[in-house]
Amino acid sequence: MTLLDAKTALDEERRLQHPEDAAREEGLLADAKAPTEVKSRSYRASVWRRFRRNPLGMIGLALVALVALAAVFADFLAPYDPNARNAEAIYQPPQRLHFMAEDGFHLVPFTHPMSFELDPATFLLVPTIDTQTRCQPTFLGRGWSYRMLGFTFDRHLLAAPQGCAFNVIGTDRDGRDMLSRLLVGSRLTLLMAGLVVAISVTVGTLVGILSGYLGGRGDEWIQRLVEFVLALPELPLYFALVVVIPRNTDALLVFIGLALILSALRWAQLAREVRGKTLLVSRLDYIGAAEAIGASTPRILLKHILPNVLGHVIVATTLMIPTIVLLESFLSFLGIGVRPPLVSWGMLLNAASDLQTLGSYPWVLSPIGAILVTVLGFNMLGDALRDAIDPTSK
Repeated sequence: MTLLDAKTALDEERRLQHPEDAAREEGLLADAKAPTEVKSRSYRASVWRRFRRNPLGMIGLALVALVALAAVFADFLAPYDPNARNAEAIYQPPQRLHFMAEDGFHLVPFTHPMSFELDPATFLLVPTIDTQTRCQPTFLGRGWSYRMLGFTFDRHLLAAPQGCAFNVIGTDRDGRDMLSRLLVGSRLTLLMAGLVVAISVTVGTLVGILSGYLGGRGDEWIQRLVEFVLALPELPLYFALVVVIPRNTDALLVFIGLALILSALRWAQLAREVRGKTLLVSRLDYIGAAEAIGASTPRILLKHILPNVLGHVIVATTLMIPTIVLLESFLSFLGIGVRPPLVSWGMLLNAASDLQTLGSYPWVLSPIGAILVTVLGFNMLGDALRDAIDPTSK
């Protein structure tokens, strides 16, 4: 008997004595020989995987979500009516929030009322804080009425206390609460940015795809129009609004007109960028195959070319929004943008247009903080999306 025959006999004898071990070994051997199934990751999953590994992108997403929620639920978050005037609280400085008192920790913060006395030496108003009195708002309490989704509500996250001031970031020249006006103003500023971006992106994307796909004389005429729009000086046109728009025009019409003018000047740059992307995509084989089987031009543009340039359009959208926010704030600060009774961040900054007010009441610059948070959030989100959507990015 050879050694191979002896080993085979021993294996057979062990298999007969321990059948459970033999079955386990055969199962492991079969699993080892079976082909492993590899699950491929989709494009969306790959983009999300690269995006969530970018810490700045996640911070930007959180900031954008925070600003969007504050704008949507601004009336619910505002403790005071943003248009309510209080002659006894003109230019009241910000009040400090407190969570600790003599009786322990309070989940709902409170403030202490202020009184002012004239200093006979400097002729300045010196604030005196009454630490014995607490101005504590009511959690989910009743306050001023507002409309949302066609219904009237009066509940607020922190309803202002009666007969006691709760001005966290101070008041303006008419005694109106700055925090409430800041929250409500975010809605109009973001609405302006969203409206301008929606019109600009839609027109720019369609014009860019059509120009890049058609080519020839049609492409030349479209590009001459794009170059004409890009050559227009924006700042003098914005200043011309002061002369063109009458002072007694309805505030809502001014808002719509400003949005249309900004949209008319913002679509051209995106159209040129999308045209360059379309020129590359239109030369691919599957576009030629779609043309060979008789696919219509709208189907090729919408079903085959648009999905390939959509990533660039999304990134351009996120980077265009902070530009419009800054532009609207700048124009409203100069007095040629949003007009009362509408409220926006730029119109709030208009109150700080003179150095005397700025030096005496610096809290009127609080909208700058909201603008910075919004711009940084969208910029970080756009940069992270650009890196995540780019397939060559590491």
